[in-house]
Amino acid sequence: MAHDIYAISMSGMAVERAKLQAASLNIANANSVASSPEGVYKVQQLSSAVNNLSFAQRIELQADQLLMQTSLVQAQFKPEHALANDQGYVYAPKINLATEMLNLNTATRAYEANVKAFNAYKSMSSKALEIGK
Repeated sequence: MAHDIYAISMSGMAVERAKLQAASLNIANANSVASSPEGVYKVQQLSSAVNNLSFAQRIELQADQLLMQTSLVQAQFKPEHALANDQGYVYAPKINLATEMLNLNTATRAYEANVKAFNAYKSMSSKALEIGK
């Protein structure tokens, strides 16, 4: 049972760490541009396939299995830009900074909650061992 509780907390921390990683990468690359849609930074998102997994399968997931890349691109007319194509367009990832900041905050709070649950169980376990002294 102890192993299960630790595994659940660790799995939760891995998921939230993946969300933090995705949001921070998206924020860092929000203003990057490219001369073609293929060269644009690929927006990182948590895979929706996670929602279809059972609880036991979610516990065994690794953080790198959770992320997927999507190519949401917006064209911007900037003929003076060094990377502009022949028509004067540069391409940027379609990233909403407010949404990414919200994702970052939510993931941080959820990660902290998992750490507190992990530490609470660890504390209870050590107190239970002290009873036997």
